[in-house]
Amino acid sequence: MQEYNLLVACPRDRERAATSEIRYFIGDLLEDSGLKISRTPISGLLACRTSLDPFEVIQRLKEFAIENAYQFRFAIRFTPFEQCVESELDTIVKATEKLLPKIGEDESFRVTVRRRHTELENMDVVKAVASVIPRKVNLDSPDKTVLVEIVGEWTGISVLDEKNDILSIMTLRDDMY
Repeated sequence: MQEYNLLVACPRDRERAATSEIRYFIGDLLEDSGLKISRTPISGLLACRTSLDPFEVIQRLKEFAIENAYQFRFAIRFTPFEQCVESELDTIVKATEKLLPKIGEDESFRVTVRRRHTELENMDVVKAVASVIPRKVNLDSPDKTVLVEIVGEWTGISVLDEKNDILSIMTLRDDMY
């Protein structure tokens, strides 16, 4: 299994155009010569492996997008991952435990699960992951979100601030106008 650390959404059947944009934005502009881009079994989703810090990639792309939002025509949502594991409940829980230090003792959290091409049920994943996080749950306005993205046989996991750590071009454009 390849270690992905970035998931990029694009319109369905526009993966080739989105791949070109990703190569330009991350490979050329951010000078990531080790960038790898793969199709997923889901139309409209590309899995990437950047040799850069994926959170730094998001921040730098966001700065570029604020000035050039309309250059992002196909690659429209960038989500970073800290762990990439097989889509098995025990493995997902163990990977989440490694990320616990990112949630401060006094911080609240929520678990968000997005799943595609899997038999795992949302609530089973939420309960299993939440059970190993000894912090206060806040579903409406958490300090941190534990994002679990299940894409068939692999799962990406991150602890993040959804407003700052995910780049959504559509949201960015809405905020600008």
